[in-house]
Amino acid sequence: MRYGLAPERPGGVLVVEVRGEPGITTVLRWATVLETALCELPSPRLLVIDLGRLDCLSERDARGLFEAFESCRHRGLPGCLVAPPGTGVDRAVRHAGLGAHVPVFPDRLATVARYQPLEVRWLAC
Repeated sequence: MRYGLAPERPGGVLVVEVRGEPGITTVLRWATVLETALCELPSPRLLVIDLGRLDCLSERDARGLFEAFESCRHRGLPGCLVAPPGTGVDRAVRHAGLGAHVPVFPDRLATVARYQPLEVRWLAC
């Protein structure tokens, strides 16, 4: 698991990219990494958990994600998920009902597009 946030940009986006195949300790590991990142980094304004490179997701893992999002929501930090459509991960996310609690996007580009400003101005020089 890796995460990144540009420290010089307070109020940015914290992206947690989850990779590989989850094991028994997955939920605990995710919670620990997420908690550490939130405590050490400048206050992000959005949490994105990207499951696009995850091999599979169990219902237990999905419940753990829900708890992580709830914990962040109580801190005033909204979140969303990236789960590519048609994958086992997407089916697990939908079956667990995560989409009813957090926005689910097909890829990072859709996530970025959703949370960008509505207005863009071009200056011709």
